[in-house]
Amino acid sequence: MKNLASLLITVASLILITSGTVLYSEGWRINLSGESSKLTDGTTSRVHKTGMIAVRSIPNGAKVYINDVLTTATDDTIASLVPGDYKVRVEHDGFESWEKTLTVYPELVTDITAVLVLQSPRLEPLTNADVKAFSQSSNQNNIAFLTKNHEEPGIWILPLTGSPLNLFKSSSRLLIADNINASPSSGENVWWSYYDKEILVQMNTNGYLLYDISNQTSTKSIPTSITDVKAVFEKWDTDWKSNFLTDKIDNLTNSKDQEVPKSILNKLKTEKSTWSPDDKKFFFVNTNESDNKKADIIIYNSESPLPIGEKRLYNSIEVSDIKNTTIQWYSDSYHLILLEKSDSVDSNIYTISLIRIDGTNKTPIYTGELASNQAYATPSGDKIIVLTSLKENSQTNLYAIAIR
Repeated sequence: MKNLASLLITVASLILITSGTVLYSEGWRINLSGESSKLTDGTTSRVHKTGMIAVRSIPNGAKVYINDVLTTATDDTIASLVPGDYKVRVEHDGFESWEKTLTVYPELVTDITAVLVLQSPRLEPLTNADVKAFSQSSNQNNIAFLTKNHEEPGIWILPLTGSPLNLFKSSSRLLIADNINASPSSGENVWWSYYDKEILVQMNTNGYLLYDISNQTSTKSIPTSITDVKAVFEKWDTDWKSNFLTDKIDNLTNSKDQEVPKSILNKLKTEKSTWSPDDKKFFFVNTNESDNKKADIIIYNSESPLPIGEKRLYNSIEVSDIKNTTIQWYSDSYHLILLEKSDSVDSNIYTISLIRIDGTNKTPIYTGELASNQAYATPSGDKIIVLTSLKENSQTNLYAIAIR
């Protein structure tokens, strides 16, 4: 009998140990504090399944605080967390701190990447050519700029990928040279068409030059003189809708894992939407009904599947002065670049900020005088391209604001 009892105890112990090991490996935990834990669904329990938070940062190697307790460093995953909300703070020497409340769900990993900005961003010269206007290509890989004081006056291209981006290793190339037919270097504005097949240069209030660069073989291209510029922009808009937007709307309408609100689909069909670099998110700007100076940025995320902790629809970014604010996508498709002009009369002082699509972590990057209300992120996201001058009454040039 003693042997049988010992055998039964041994078997029972093995079953308990095995079951406990399996349950532990599946994320089940017992709160040993004697108090029940409040779960994400509002219930309480001393036995619960846990979740995880995966914290990354750019740059990596930052300290991660969970509820103000130093827990680990990026890039790492914090496991065995009771489902619920956690305050996550990421800190790196020389960078602005980053903070966000994340929700942990049972058996799931909430993934977040903190984009950190230098506390003192560097201003690096990219040109030395008295740039008058610039624009980023639709594929975001190139900057076109107008200059009279380069090796040869005309339209130049500054690649944003490949070689290091700075004045002394610049790989700028001439796209269109001034010639007897036209002098685009004297232009006031420049735009790329959808798919970057054409470039439009504004020479004055009523005069425009349109260049076809789809099959360009010479820098001496002859432009088409344009007086009805509205027709050009309408054609570009039609091309964009027929070649891009129509497919996107069809995909959203036929999606099986998301039900896009009819109001959003109607806006896509009737209003101007701005799409992210990954072509999976877009935003609208809605003017505030009670104060037309203010506006709300509405962002929709069509990723499939939707990352844990993210929402389909964000309507949490308010712009206090939309007429003096320019909004661009940042290269990671999870942040926006805001250029907010000072409301002082005749001021060209702008503040450039980076803000996450959920409205959190609005971080000022640069405040100073700009010659244009444009700012574009490089594909790598480490620099923001602007047009300015460092001295009063001096020539304007392209500069990179290095944020890391």
